[in-house]
Amino acid sequence: MLFVAAAAGISGCGASAATMASAASATSDSSPVATSSLATALPSATLAATPAPTPAGPTFPAIDVFATPSPAPAKGALPTDQVDSPAPRRPVPAQSAEWLRLKAAGRIALVGGRVVVLAASADPMTDPVTGATVPAARTLDTAYARWIIEPLGSGKDAKGNTFTNKNYWNLCEAGATTTALYYWQQLTGRPNVTGTAGWFLDPYAAEGVAWPSPGPAFVRGTDGKLLGTYWTGTDTVNGYTAHGRGYMMYIGMTMRPPGWVSAGQAVYADSNGKPLYPTIGAPRTNIGVALNWEASGNDAGGWTEFWYASVMRFEPTAARDLNAAVMFDVGRDGVPVVMELDTHGLPNWQAGDATPHIRHAVSIVGYDNKANPPTYTYIDTCGRACNTRGDNQNGQVHVIAQSQMVAAMQDTVGSGFVW
Repeated sequence: MLFVAAAAGISGCGASAATMASAASATSDSSPVATSSLATALPSATLAATPAPTPAGPTFPAIDVFATPSPAPAKGALPTDQVDSPAPRRPVPAQSAEWLRLKAAGRIALVGGRVVVLAASADPMTDPVTGATVPAARTLDTAYARWIIEPLGSGKDAKGNTFTNKNYWNLCEAGATTTALYYWQQLTGRPNVTGTAGWFLDPYAAEGVAWPSPGPAFVRGTDGKLLGTYWTGTDTVNGYTAHGRGYMMYIGMTMRPPGWVSAGQAVYADSNGKPLYPTIGAPRTNIGVALNWEASGNDAGGWTEFWYASVMRFEPTAARDLNAAVMFDVGRDGVPVVMELDTHGLPNWQAGDATPHIRHAVSIVGYDNKANPPTYTYIDTCGRACNTRGDNQNGQVHVIAQSQMVAAMQDTVGSGFVW
């Protein structure tokens, strides 16, 4: 959702390339923050001694995108992967080599709402409770999640207040994050995707920059202070019942994990301290940070290595690795994979040669390896108003060929996936 062209502009979910081209200066170096120990990060798991560097089981090859440098260090912290859109005020936590080996081997599993480490002898492609082989096809229940749709860039909020805010067109990462975390709530009871409500104000103050002028326009309090907009777990302000907007706005504008000096998943200022309006959205690594912090229940002691790791698009085994990750997360454990890709390759964005190259985020909630061709099922929270292209409707669940999904991830402004 960020880069509009290979060497220039950065854009958002529904914004045009020209609108955001000036935001390219927002990138700069990022630095890791300290990580917790592996035992603390996985409190529900019983770990043996230092895990072996080889994949679990004799038949499953570890996902190559998580391979550590050669020679691989026995201990120590490593960035999850290269950061293609650094956000220095939102540093990417480091994850240990030991944990990455376990993740790569499919040995981090979700059982009964608890994150556990499978034994080295276990076959990661089997259900750790039933022993059944992970199915060749599975789609999660989308009755609620399909209606997690971003608010419009203008209109009325859940209290009927009129507003205009271009940043709301660029909430696709917050939307995809919210969709994924809804499934965590169903399995573990956290976070509160369905019930979060409140006032949400764009975090330019937390970003350490001036309020943009011109900028968002919305209601002020009786004391003259900007209140922002009010959102709840469910609203009908756009003519249909939408879910999760309160939580989505929390992710996009309020969330602040340990180590971050700015609030919100998205980036609201460039590297020169100039406010960005509209925002440039969030890099893929910020998706992983938000997912781990929130899915862990804001566990300050173990959140960095709770579940998610981030995968670059460039790996030569990307197609196989994505399929394995989806089978683990969706097929075995019941949670989505979140991907940042190029809209040019998505069927619900297709408009022939006019289909834009915009970095965008979606949640993969299903797969069918038996279909011809094999497919993935995904939810796009952009909605009809954000994207009127192709066969795109509010509340629609989309199906795409697996090869087309990989191509979209590896297209001009694609980024990778988080699982």
